[in-house]
Amino acid sequence: MDSPVVAEFLGHLVRASWQASILAGVVWLVIRLLGDQLDAGWRCRLWMLVIVRLAWPVSLPSSVSVFNLFEVPWIMDRGEPDPGTGEPGLLPLLRFLEMPAVQWVWVAVAGVLGLRMLGAAAWTWWVQRTARPLDSWDTWWLLQNCKAAADCRIPVSVLESRRVQAPCVLGLVRPRLILPCGLAGELDREELRLVFLHELAHLSRRDLAMNWLLAAVETIHWFNPIAWHITRQLRADREEDCDARALESEPGSGRRYGEVILKLLDRVGAPADPVSPEMSTPMLGDEEADIQPLLHRIHAIRRFRPGARTRVVGFCSWLAVALVGLTDPEPAHRWNSEDGDQASGPLLAAGHRASAVPMNALHRGWPL
Repeated sequence: MDSPVVAEFLGHLVRASWQASILAGVVWLVIRLLGDQLDAGWRCRLWMLVIVRLAWPVSLPSSVSVFNLFEVPWIMDRGEPDPGTGEPGLLPLLRFLEMPAVQWVWVAVAGVLGLRMLGAAAWTWWVQRTARPLDSWDTWWLLQNCKAAADCRIPVSVLESRRVQAPCVLGLVRPRLILPCGLAGELDREELRLVFLHELAHLSRRDLAMNWLLAAVETIHWFNPIAWHITRQLRADREEDCDARALESEPGSGRRYGEVILKLLDRVGAPADPVSPEMSTPMLGDEEADIQPLLHRIHAIRRFRPGARTRVVGFCSWLAVALVGLTDPEPAHRWNSEDGDQASGPLLAAGHRASAVPMNALHRGWPL
């Protein structure tokens, strides 16, 4: 594979990854500075700005963009002039991206991760197909009461399955609340109510659709470890936000809620079938792999106070970060007094080799 089109596409990805990495540092700094003044919901919204930056398809130049302060020489610098014509050569990065081995590696890894997405989708379809309805009038009535308390108008049914180890919501088009077999009989009515409120919070947040977006970002930006860290942090913060939403609907149940999480964690054993959390919203999140997020959730549940949402601070910080992070640097025009040519940004707009024509967007310094 030696495609200039693929090289141009990879150039777009590199630029988006660089900008998202800068924005992730800004978001991390804002979260660290504001601390408890930002609840989990607003932290999720801030991290989502980084995800949007990774997939941002348009350019909005602005004087307030944080990227006006940063320049990346290994992306923006020109190559050495051609000895015969004196014209600038290919950028070092573009020359690297046009190497067939580099393009094949990206395509191969992205293909494997794409197959993982398809496998996760097939797993969710299989779980829904093999799950059996929970035929209980009390459970149905409890679910309707929880939907009213959580102000959730999305139709959802309750099923039982041996193929899940913790309560979760599956199905992007027709969502189903899946319970492990026997769990409804092990939990009392109040505990089951807390489980329902948590999973309904995932539906209200549209987390099933977000799962696909996060998986797509991980697939195309697999080479950026910061992208993987952001998606993992976003999944952890959304579990904490769903905890807060459930506790707001059921004030004074913090201790009981923590006991339910510990009971579910104790119930989880070695799964008989492979589980795929990518396209589901398990109540335990990813805590089976890392206990630290679970400890953070328990600590947040202990400190939860009804009505403590930080809407004003959260919105102001989110708006400020969006203005500086979702905009691009303004084109910096300068005059080269030696050759009398005007350059736009750090790159000259013309004079590249014919092989570099498909890469003209990057050569000209156009926003990607």
